Amino acid sequence: MSKSFGRHLRDLRKKHSKYSQQEMADMLNISRSTYTYYETGKSEPGQEKLKKICDILSVDFNTLLGYSEEGITSMVALGDSKNDSLTSLSPTEEQIILAYRSMNSEEKEFIGKQITKIVKG
Repeated sequence: MSKSFGRHLRDLRKKHSKYSQQEMADMLNISRSTYTYYETGKSEPGQEKLKKICDILSVDFNTLLGYSEEGITSMVALGDSKNDSLTSLSPTEEQIILAYRSMNSEEKEFIGKQITKIVKG
């Protein structure tokens, strides 16, 4: 995640709630400065905090992370099933995405190539 995530988090907080940074921090059981670091991109919340933020702001995981279904589907050609959905990720899928985001650019490129090979069969 990055400063863009932080700006997005701030915008969501202001749009979806009337909570202050202090109130968010209190609900997350963290210090205000830690929460401020989330919004400024100096620190990143872990998976449990991300889930809690989703609950507090009443948004889904994709919305919190700033992804639209269109943006994700353009990255990889998905299966033909109409049941494929990117609006609701399983816990395993969320973990995979979080792990991917923690990788450096070389690792991301390698994983992208492997996924493409698997999808194309």
